[in-house]
Amino acid sequence: MSTPSPALWPGPPIIGRSRSRRLWASSRPSSSLPRCAHRNGREAPRRSVRAIGHDDGVNDDTYLEDTTSRPVGAGRRVLTLTDRWNTPLGKPNGGYLLAAMLRGVADEVPEAGDPLVAEISYLRSPAVGEAELDTEVLRSGRRVQTATARLDQEGAQVAQAVVNFGVHGDGARREDFAEAPILPEPDSCLDPIAEGMPPDGIFGQVEYRLPTAPGWATGAPSGDPTVTLWQRLRGGREIDFPALALLCDSFAPAVMEIGENGSMTVQLTVHLRRLPAPGWIATRLFTRHVSGGYHEEDCELWDSDGNLVAQSRQLAILLG
Repeated sequence: MSTPSPALWPGPPIIGRSRSRRLWASSRPSSSLPRCAHRNGREAPRRSVRAIGHDDGVNDDTYLEDTTSRPVGAGRRVLTLTDRWNTPLGKPNGGYLLAAMLRGVADEVPEAGDPLVAEISYLRSPAVGEAELDTEVLRSGRRVQTATARLDQEGAQVAQAVVNFGVHGDGARREDFAEAPILPEPDSCLDPIAEGMPPDGIFGQVEYRLPTAPGWATGAPSGDPTVTLWQRLRGGREIDFPALALLCDSFAPAVMEIGENGSMTVQLTVHLRRLPAPGWIATRLFTRHVSGGYHEEDCELWDSDGNLVAQSRQLAILLG
C-alpha cells in the first residue's frame, strides 16, 4: 500500500468496533514533539458520590442528552440512540451504548452508590432510533448492589449489561504497579480533525490528540498492537462514570497496527476506579494475544493527576 500525501484522509475515518482501514498521514515529524512525564503523583479531587451527571447545569449538553433515558414504568425506560455517536459504518458506537445503559441503570437505583464495574455483551448491531431499556436489581448487598439491563429495538435484544455499584473508599489501601503513558502535551500532539478527519459521528463528540499519526493510517503498521493518545469529550466537558465507559471503546482497535482491517466487539468489561481530575485523559490501548479469529484489547484511562480512573478488556472478532 502506498503512503498518502501529508494531511490526507481519503474516505471515511475509523472508529468504533466494526470498521475497515483507511489512510491518514501527517507531515509533522515525531522528533519535533517534546516528551513530558504525565504522572505527578497528586491526588485527584473527589466530587459528588454519584457523579452521573444530571445536575451539572451544562447548556446544550449533547453527551448528557444522548445518554439519558426516561422512565415509562417500573424498571423500564426508553431512549433514543442518535447518529451523533455513529461509527463510519453508520451504526451507534458500542461505548456509547454502554454509557447510555449505565446511566439508565444508575437512574433506577439512585441509592446504590458509584458504578464499580460494568460488563456488556453485544448481541445485535444497534440502529439509530428509539430503544427500550429494561432494568432489574439482582442483589442488594451491604457493600455491593448488582443490577442488569437489557436493550431492545423493534422487539429484538441488542445488548445485555450487568452493573455492580458500591462506594469507592477514600481511606482504603492503594498501590499502583503501573504508571500512566508518557505523552507529549496535548497542544503538541496531532489533532486528527486538523489533519483531514471529517468531524462526523463520534469524531465530532470525542476529541483526540496523538503523538504521531498511527502506522496503520500511513500504510505502514508498526507491528506493535499498542496505541497511546489523549482523549476528552468535546469542548472539555466534565467526565462522569458513563463517559469513562464510553472512552474505553472510542478509538480504532490496536490490532490495526499488525495489519488487521478492524474488529467487532463481542463482550466488554469496564472497571471504574474513580472520577477523573479535570483535563485530558491519557489512554493506553493494547492487545497481547490473537488466536482463533479473536483478539482481546485492554484499555487504561489515566487522568491529568496521574490516577488510573478506568480500565477495560474486550473480546473482539477479527474482521479480516
